Amino acid sequence: MKAKGLCLMAAAACACGALVGCSDDGGKTQKVFHVYMPDGAPAIALSELMHEGYYATDFTVVSASTISARVSSGDADLAIMPINAAAALYNGGKKITMLSVQTHGNLYFVGEKAEGVTLGDLVGKKVGVIGRGQVPDLTLRMLLDESGIKYEEAESAAADKVSITYGADGPSLLPLLKQGKIDYAFLAEPAATNAVKSLSTESKQLAIVMDAQRLWADTIGGEYPQACLVAKSDVVSSNPEYVKWFLRALQSSDGWAAENPDKAVKAVADNMEKGVASTLPASLASDVIARCNIKTAYAWDAKADCAAYFSRLTAMKTELGTAVLSKVPDDGFYLSAWN
Repeated sequence: MKAKGLCLMAAAACACGALVGCSDDGGKTQKVFHVYMPDGAPAIALSELMHEGYYATDFTVVSASTISARVSSGDADLAIMPINAAAALYNGGKKITMLSVQTHGNLYFVGEKAEGVTLGDLVGKKVGVIGRGQVPDLTLRMLLDESGIKYEEAESAAADKVSITYGADGPSLLPLLKQGKIDYAFLAEPAATNAVKSLSTESKQLAIVMDAQRLWADTIGGEYPQACLVAKSDVVSSNPEYVKWFLRALQSSDGWAAENPDKAVKAVADNMEKGVASTLPASLASDVIARCNIKTAYAWDAKADCAAYFSRLTAMKTELGTAVLSKVPDDGFYLSAWN
C-alpha cells in the first residue's frame, strides 16, 4: 500500500476508539458504517477510500435513481446524493446532516460537433435532459431562465423555445441522440464523453459543445453545488471522531481518481450493489475525471453557495405549480465546524 493509503488507514484508526458497539458481545464488535453513493461521479469521489478500504466502513454503489430511497429508508449511515434531494429530505423531517459538497457541477451539452454553440442555439431544438426535477434539469432551467429563453416539455421542436425531453439517466438518452429524436443531450460526466465516443460516426461527429459550469459562471456567477455527502444526524452526534476522520480522509483523496483512473473504475465496479452494473466505461481518461469537478468542500465552507442555490430552487415551480423546494434549509442542515 502506498504512503497516502497508509495515511488514510491511520486516519481511520484514529476514529476507532469512538465507534459505538453494535452487538451484544460486550462492545467487542465495532459498528460498521454503511456508505451509499450513486454510480458515476459521486462513486468516483469515494473511489480511493473504496480501493484502499476504510476502517469499519462498508461501501455500496447503487443506481442513481435509488439513492434518495436508501437515505430515506435509513439503510445509509452516510451517503452522497443530489443536493436538492438532501435538502428536500431534511425539510421533510429526515434527521440528516450535510457534511460536505463533493461535486461542483459536471454537466455538459453533447451535440453535433460545431464551434461557438450558445444557449441561444438551443431555441427551436430538442434537448434531452437526465433526471426530471433533479440537479441537471433544475440547472438547465435556471440557465435558460437567467438568459430569458423560453422552454417547455415537448416531443416536437418549437420555433420560439427549447423543447425538453426527459430521460431517467444518461444511457436512456443515447438512443434518442443516435436516432436524431433529440438534437442535444444534457449529460453529466463521464456519461457525456461516453456518448461522444460511442455515438460518433464518420458522417456525424458528436462533441461536448457547451460546458454548463462555464455558462453558470458567466450568467449567474460562481459555481453551484451538485452532490453532497450526508449522514444520519445520530451518527454525527454519537460518532463525531469517525465523521471527522472520514471527512479528512475524503478530502485527502481529492485528485486520486484522476491520477489512477483504472483503479478508480475498478473500485466502483467492485462495490456495485448486487445485480446492478456500473455505467462507467472500462477505460476512463484522467481528463474526463477532472471534468467531473470532484473536490471536498466542508459544509461550513460551502454553506453560502448551497443557500444561494436553495434560494433559487424555492423560486422555481414544478409542473404542478408548487415550489421545487419548500424552503431554504435552516442552519441545522449543515455540519458545524469542529474545534
